[in-house]
Amino acid sequence: MFTPHQHSDSYPNISPLIYTESIEFRAYQKNIAESAYNKNTLVILPTALGKTVIAIMVSAHALYNYRHKRVLVTAPTRPLVVQHMKSFFSVLKISQDQVTEITGKTQPLPRTAIWNNKDIRLIFATPEVVRNDLQDNRLNLNDFSLLIFDEAHRAVKDYAYTAIANRCVSQSEHPMILALTASPGSDTTRIQEVCNSLFIEHIEYRTEEDVDVKPYVNPIDVNWQWVNLTSEYNYIRSILRNMLDDKLRWLIQHGLLRKKGDIRWIFKRDLIDAGAEIRYSLELSQEELRASLYFALMQQSSALTLLYCVELIESQGSYSLKAFLDRIENEHSIFGGGGGKAHRSLLNDPRIKEIRTLLGTLRIEHPKLNCLIEILKEKTSWQPPLIQTDSTTSSNTVVKGNDNIKAIVFTQYRDTAQHIVDILNSNGIKASRFVGQAKKEGDAGMKQEEQAQVLESFRRGEFSVLVATSIAEEGLDIPEVDLVIFYEPIPSEIRYIQRRGRTGRRSSGSVIILAAKDTIDEHHLNASKRRIERMNRTLGTVNSILKPMERTTSFIPDPMTADEISSIEASRTKLETRMEKIVQTQRTGTPSMASERLVPQSIPLLDSDQFYTTQFVRDVNNAARKIHSLLIKKGRSGEDVDIIRETLGFDNMILIEALKKLEKLKRIQWLDDATIVLSDNLKNVPGEVHDIYIEKILSGTTLVMIDGKWHARLNHYDYEGPRHLLKKGTEFKAVSELYRDGKTFCVRIKQIV
Repeated sequence: MFTPHQHSDSYPNISPLIYTESIEFRAYQKNIAESAYNKNTLVILPTALGKTVIAIMVSAHALYNYRHKRVLVTAPTRPLVVQHMKSFFSVLKISQDQVTEITGKTQPLPRTAIWNNKDIRLIFATPEVVRNDLQDNRLNLNDFSLLIFDEAHRAVKDYAYTAIANRCVSQSEHPMILALTASPGSDTTRIQEVCNSLFIEHIEYRTEEDVDVKPYVNPIDVNWQWVNLTSEYNYIRSILRNMLDDKLRWLIQHGLLRKKGDIRWIFKRDLIDAGAEIRYSLELSQEELRASLYFALMQQSSALTLLYCVELIESQGSYSLKAFLDRIENEHSIFGGGGGKAHRSLLNDPRIKEIRTLLGTLRIEHPKLNCLIEILKEKTSWQPPLIQTDSTTSSNTVVKGNDNIKAIVFTQYRDTAQHIVDILNSNGIKASRFVGQAKKEGDAGMKQEEQAQVLESFRRGEFSVLVATSIAEEGLDIPEVDLVIFYEPIPSEIRYIQRRGRTGRRSSGSVIILAAKDTIDEHHLNASKRRIERMNRTLGTVNSILKPMERTTSFIPDPMTADEISSIEASRTKLETRMEKIVQTQRTGTPSMASERLVPQSIPLLDSDQFYTTQFVRDVNNAARKIHSLLIKKGRSGEDVDIIRETLGFDNMILIEALKKLEKLKRIQWLDDATIVLSDNLKNVPGEVHDIYIEKILSGTTLVMIDGKWHARLNHYDYEGPRHLLKKGTEFKAVSELYRDGKTFCVRIKQIV
């Protein structure tokens, strides 16, 4: 196995744009990357085996060989976009002003400016924004030599990836696409759809059992923990099941359900398909026949609701079932009895009323919850995080104890997630909920800043168990965990692989799947096993029928020069030196340059979870304004960054981001490694320097004293400077021009000195 800092002499063909000391090189990654250089490739790798590294290698090849072309990386969510940007920036030799991100928070005008700025060579974006800008002609993909689609299994039906890939093929002279996923699905039709949508010519896939992958795989112990439903739960289930069976038999008798045999094997998909057929018949039917079809639709809707109730009591517990029934009653009340005839009919059924009475008094938790508590008490021994203080720097470090095991509990439903958190905390197991942003059925969800805070607390060891819904399955930078628990099995092989991949990244891991016997859990567990086996067989079949794309032209390599790469390295080194100086001063209170050069990934780039908090953005913008105002007064001499921090009292990360913002806008320049100056202050403006004193502010004009001798009028159109200086009693020096307007003595201020 290679060391984390394997150098490129082991792999002589590694791109000159990669910092070799910042990446672990694996033979299978290099082989996959090289196969993707010249054909549209779908890369399928289990979670944690380095899909991002492959994307970086392919990007480096494109950026280096086609120096006037660009690379676009797309990912489904904003946090993923920024996470990828940080990963790429830490490994690639690329300057700060050559990389940026575009998301839904980026306004149209700035987006247009970014798309039109060909100096920005590496762009990270959410797919909806890219699709919209393509449709509105803000973007043409002819400038891009490579498009990367992360979580490519989403590229089905109308998802934005499909529209982007179509535009890429139609606009680009030589379209190249790299798609990445842990699992594209299990059936041939879905995998073929993903490949067709993204114009894939070749599939590269590896399993954990492949010879070239196995040395890098940590063992993951997967166990199934079976429980039996209690008599109370079985009684509630039997009532719901009898009600459901009545609906299913009616649908079968009327030819609306095609599935034959045991009605226990009729599932959600069957009922959804039946509903679609009934709605289609409604559209085509005559008025006099519609009453019976509407009744059939109500039966189908009731069956779906009852099936969901059965699943809740079997798989989740009485708390989740009660929450659901309460919710549909609230909807019924809110809409004045119009919350759906099927729901109204169910709520009025005496059997549902009996169940709701039982749920109101039942104090028995689902057996899986008791099992979960036992597992976590055995596996985790939560201790408050230890704080170590460094006597030389006076800095505090959170230390995670050896016995402080981290675990993620995955569950399908938010109601269950909250209930699990409450029960775990009441049993002395520190836990926190992690759900998505969307508002769902009375649940407000979590804002991105709340998600970031929870993940940071989890990373620091402030609690040991993260109880998460599907938001934690895909892509996000969730801290490494020792144990993953499925509160329920899931039939999706994609989600199974993603959940499982949350452990075993740097050391051996453990997965425990909780399942209730003779319930929907058993069906889902068997389904996911079958689909994973089928996926591995199907990939080879699909790969054999893929055909190469016809390309009318090809890019002629025009590689970057050694001088261009050296210039980028120099700018990165300079950036690291400045940032390290800031960090050192923050730690010690006195200016201190780093004694040794940092590797590129040590640049304190903004944390992706922190990036999108509204307060942080406001703080950065406010800091940039204050720095700008301070530098105006410093003229051509500028100011030391340490003094700026001490004067304005900024947090280290806010100061860094504010300086980066001002530098990117070309508002400031560095006189040396410690001093910054306003770019405008370095311009040579003709004129004499005068002392200006603001005497009085009037409408549209200001009365000033020049050099303590002459009174003059300063008109608004004669002032080139910040408005905050125009306050009574303010004094400053400025390059000025004195003139007379009739009998009035006036001054024109050209530059603040």
